[in-house]
Amino acid sequence: MNDLVKRVAALAICGAMLSGCASTSVGAHHDVSQLVFIGDSNLDIGRAMTEREGNPKDGKLVPPNTLGKRYSNAEILPEFLSKRLGLKQVNYAWGGATSGVTNIAGRDDTPDLRNTGLTAQLAELEAALAGKPADAHALFMVMAGSNDLAAVDKVDQAAIDAAIAGVLVNLRAAVTKLDALGAEFIVVGTRTPRPVLSDHDRATEEPNVEAKNDAAGRQLNIAIRKLAADLDAELGADVEVYDFYADIRDVIAHAETYGFSRYSPDPAAYCNAKSQSDCSRLINYDNAHKTSAVHAILADKFIRQFQLSAE
Repeated sequence: MNDLVKRVAALAICGAMLSGCASTSVGAHHDVSQLVFIGDSNLDIGRAMTEREGNPKDGKLVPPNTLGKRYSNAEILPEFLSKRLGLKQVNYAWGGATSGVTNIAGRDDTPDLRNTGLTAQLAELEAALAGKPADAHALFMVMAGSNDLAAVDKVDQAAIDAAIAGVLVNLRAAVTKLDALGAEFIVVGTRTPRPVLSDHDRATEEPNVEAKNDAAGRQLNIAIRKLAADLDAELGADVEVYDFYADIRDVIAHAETYGFSRYSPDPAAYCNAKSQSDCSRLINYDNAHKTSAVHAILADKFIRQFQLSAE
């Protein structure tokens, strides 16, 4: 665990404030050599779409860093971070990836996508290292869990609990593996908000059926934050959280201040709606993802939180 004194001080400050600490930096990481991403559609810069539009039945996968259609209208967080920091990125992420081996997009017509989940991506990263240690100066980002909840009935609290428990097992294994490989700076991302927002932390507490999906995500995020804190205490690596959920909710709450139109969960206000030609003032790309304009703001928040610069 790095920067112990700073951590204790940051925790003390958060305890005194009782709130507002979601994006508090607990240690500067001024010098980063490169960015490494493993995760789902929130980090995928084109790999899944390229595979699906190519030949997803030939037993060959498009390689990491494949650039193409994203789950947004243009560039997303990894690209903004790479450009703004002047750093190389190595991006293993696949849209549809679960926290385990599988991918929810791996159907009969796309069999090559079936085993492209977080665990599979981590195995791919390890194979690329070929026995060498991971770059100790790199920032490794892990983001998965949303797709584990995708098919879960949001009125079935027991099923939600079981899915989240599985995510925690997989995320713990992934972060622990990165630590064993030599990673020293690991960031775990939380799930992004669903369009119909909730202020409840369990689906059973949310009376609005349409908001139960967001409430389930809030429960997952509480578990992810605790897991990251536990792993930070247990492992040699510095394990931090980037709270996508909190930062996007901030953008939503202050939409007009950030230059967006007033927030609406209406599908007609999604960027991918046929009537939309300019997404620069929109927040939701679709029912699960945010626009490139939001990702640009998240990149700024990310850089500030971790006080990043290139080596």
